Amino acid sequence: MDEVVLHLVDPFVQVLEERGFTLKSHSFKLTGNVFDTKTGREATQEEVWAGLDQLFEEQDKRQHIVSGVVDGLNGLSQHIDIIFLTNMPHPYGDTRRRYLQSEGLDFPLVTNTRSKVPSMKMIQQHCGSTMGFIDDTPKNLDQVRENMDDVHLFHFMANEAFRALADPVDGARFSTGDWAEASEKIHTALMENT
Repeated sequence: MDEVVLHLVDPFVQVLEERGFTLKSHSFKLTGNVFDTKTGREATQEEVWAGLDQLFEEQDKRQHIVSGVVDGLNGLSQHIDIIFLTNMPHPYGDTRRRYLQSEGLDFPLVTNTRSKVPSMKMIQQHCGSTMGFIDDTPKNLDQVRENMDDVHLFHFMANEAFRALADPVDGARFSTGDWAEASEKIHTALMENT
């Protein structure tokens, strides 16, 4: 849900700068793109994760809502059940739930680590209709496509620079950073056979 519902890249850059690091976005990933500002040394995985932990700890102060998402999701929720599935350490889930609710996004939220496929399959067991999956990361979308061929895929990345670096997602209905476009196309895809 980061870069779909909440901005992640810009606030993460701010956290990194406070920690003495710089993000050089020359590929669609975080690890391998973070460098010590003074020495140029590539940050370790542990240093990158420490920055992400700080961001998640302070998410309700740093991660702002993506423009258009509140109207988009609340409009879709008139016809479609919405569940947030987010990759983040489980202890930060309650903070995120409270923050999203305070911003007008009162939907169930499931925290997840690693692949989203097992969680998606569990959700599907309780879903009696067509499912869609919207994500910012092509790898997550590819994994769902490879394991769940009956799920509609949607690629959304609010950060334009990172979206431009992302590989195309086979089978995705769209790739956008605009919620007006996304909500219309999601509604069409999920409602066309009902």
